[in-house]
Amino acid sequence: MGTAEIIAVTVVGVIAAAEIFCLYLCSKHKKKSYPLCAVIPLYAEDKELFHRLGHIGSLIEDGDTFISHILLIDYGCTDEQLEVCREFCLRYHAAELAAPQVIEKYMSNYISKSSLI
Repeated sequence: MGTAEIIAVTVVGVIAAAEIFCLYLCSKHKKKSYPLCAVIPLYAEDKELFHRLGHIGSLIEDGDTFISHILLIDYGCTDEQLEVCREFCLRYHAAELAAPQVIEKYMSNYISKSSLI
């Protein structure tokens, strides 16, 4: 490994360590955590969706997650998947089921408002 590669790896390692320190240790010290949004795309071919939602639900119940909002985006999932996602959203109020068009509209409004600042 050359000198440039060693320097690059060292710099990336220091940056990663600083991020971990600031995001997790500092926020725990101040009893605050930074909110995270989990985005889960829903496809009919996704065979792991039920397992994934169950895992996220157990993390929320145990309080072992920084996730403050869960966005489920429907890209053509099955009726069974939609029903499970609706039940998940009812059980966990941090979860929301949305269509891609709604997200695009929201983001375009957000971008146009933030460009005015």
